Amino acid sequence: MKRTLLAIAGLVAISGTASAADMPVKAAPIVARPACAQFGGFYLGGQVGYGYYNYDYHDRGNIAQTIDDDLPTSARLTTDGWNGGVQGGYNFQSGCTLFGVEADWSWTNMRATNTFFDGDGGTQDALTVSSRMSWFGTVRARTGVIVDNLLIYATGGFAYANFDRTYTLFEDAPATTVAFNSSHTRWGWTAGLGTEWAFSGNWSLKSEFLYMRFLNNDVTVNAVTVNGVNFGVPGRSYAIGNQDEAWVTRIGLNYRFGGGLR
Repeated sequence: MKRTLLAIAGLVAISGTASAADMPVKAAPIVARPACAQFGGFYLGGQVGYGYYNYDYHDRGNIAQTIDDDLPTSARLTTDGWNGGVQGGYNFQSGCTLFGVEADWSWTNMRATNTFFDGDGGTQDALTVSSRMSWFGTVRARTGVIVDNLLIYATGGFAYANFDRTYTLFEDAPATTVAFNSSHTRWGWTAGLGTEWAFSGNWSLKSEFLYMRFLNNDVTVNAVTVNGVNFGVPGRSYAIGNQDEAWVTRIGLNYRFGGGLR
């Protein structure tokens, strides 16, 4: 009887060992890689670019015509030049979609200027118009999608810039010159497109195109008498209208304090 019990116990032990060996082994969980780079969080950086500036001048009161009626009352002046500055912002990222806000400031020295003559022979009456965009900045929203390590986005918001203007009239007989100067910071709007490439750790390289248009503004100047020459009718004020727009393309480098490559 004892031998029979021991045989049964051995068979049960062997059966249990075989059953345990046949059980599937649970695999370690697989951690999925993010589908795209992470751009979330705060960032700071710098940028450099090139721009085109259009300036429309309108002599609404015709002060130049009081010197010579062949001088123009309106004109469009165009120039181009370099710009460079800093930017910073914050990104909210969900999966591979992004919404963010960014502010930037750039120095530039784009000066649109031209001199117009009355067309008479010899020394001529003249009008010189000059407008310099000395700096500009924007405050914008950004929204886009991230494909692998590349963010593709649209952007838009507010723009602001400083404009220094000079309107110079020259009377040829007697030779007399007067200049009217003004300096104003103007608000406007901006929109554009851009890309940003996360290439190493928390560093990214961006490229961007922006169009900026600023609100019309009128500058009022008063008639003056110099060297016996009346520039404008004495006692009268004259309005000079100004309209500004610019196209800017630039590249920049950002450091993100959150996110990073996958």
